[in-house]
Order: sequence, then structure tokens, then C-alpha cells
Amino acid sequence: MTTIAMPATPKPQTMAWRLMMPTQANISSWTGRRQVVASGRGWWECQFQLPPIVGSSNINAWRAFIALARGTANDFNVPVDPTAQSALANTVSTNGVDQVGRNIATDGWPVSTTVLQAGQFVTINDQLLQVTANVTSNGSGQATIAVEPPVRQPITDNSSVEYKNPYCKMYLVEEPNLSVEAGYVYSLALNLREAF
Repeated sequence: MTTIAMPATPKPQTMAWRLMMPTQANISSWTGRRQVVASGRGWWECQFQLPPIVGSSNINAWRAFIALARGTANDFNVPVDPTAQSALANTVSTNGVDQVGRNIATDGWPVSTTVLQAGQFVTINDQLLQVTANVTSNGSGQATIAVEPPVRQPITDNSSVEYKNPYCKMYLVEEPNLSVEAGYVYSLALNLREAF
């Protein structure tokens, strides 16, 4: 498995993100009561639609990308948003060894500031995590980030926290169809799943 580069242009026309959080629910036919078992795991899926691309020369980078993806073999980084979600310039990292679960201790933030809002994202060790509560730093620039899904692999101390341009490492679920219409107008949609 190799990480390849996804073409930077054109930016996607639409992106539909979905957080998969497996659960098993059993509903009693006798009492109607529901019992749920949650796996405590999760991953991201995305449907990615490019705008129409006019001209054979303008689609070549995407043709090469599809070939280099080698079906489901290789992965690539997909930006969550085409614009930066934060204007801060701080270098932020994790603060503590072997962190797992849904709360990540970090430092390097500006002091006593709300640095992230619930619903925003961070990427740590190539895992995309959604922030589930507003994050406010203390007087030392430290902050704990509540996230979903839970961290898969223990995070080491001083791991980089990508909060400005978070991304998800993904792969092609299936080989995409590259459609062309009269006038060499190409359309491309990708079905993606988080790689781990």
C-alpha cells in the first residue's frame, strides 16, 4: 500500500461525508424494548463529485490518479474542506503518551482562547476526528479535544495535530467510471472509504 497524491484541481463540486459507527440493535418482540451494543469503532466514507471538466488535456491528471490508485490498493489524502477551517498560525501537538479514546490532550494553542468549535475536524496520525465540543485552551495553551470516532491507535507525545486543513486518508471503494459527453466534457464521481 502506497500513499499517492490526489490532483489539487478542480476542487470537488460536492462531497458527502458519512461517519460510520457500527451498532447492533435488538428489539424484543415481547416487550418492545431495545437493546443496543456499540462497537466503539468508527470510520469515514465520502462520495466525491468533480465539476464537469472540459477538454482531454484537463482530465489527464485524474486519469493518471485513477490508474495509480490501483483499485483499492493505494490510498490518498482527501481534504475535508476546500478552505482552511482556522486562521491560527500555532503549531499544535498532542500532550501525553499512549492517548486513546475520545479525549485528546494537546498543547501549543494560544492561551485562554476558544480554538475549535464543535463540528470542526482535526487529523492526528492520519486519522480524521470530529470535534464534539467547543475547545478552549487554558492559561498555558493546553486544551483537551473531545472527538468521535475514538482514536484507533495509541497516540504518542508530540504528535502533530492538523487543525487548519484536516484531511482523511482514503481509498477507492470501487473503480470509478470516467464519463465523457460531446465536446469532451468529462464527469467523475468517486466512492471513498477511510484507509487504516
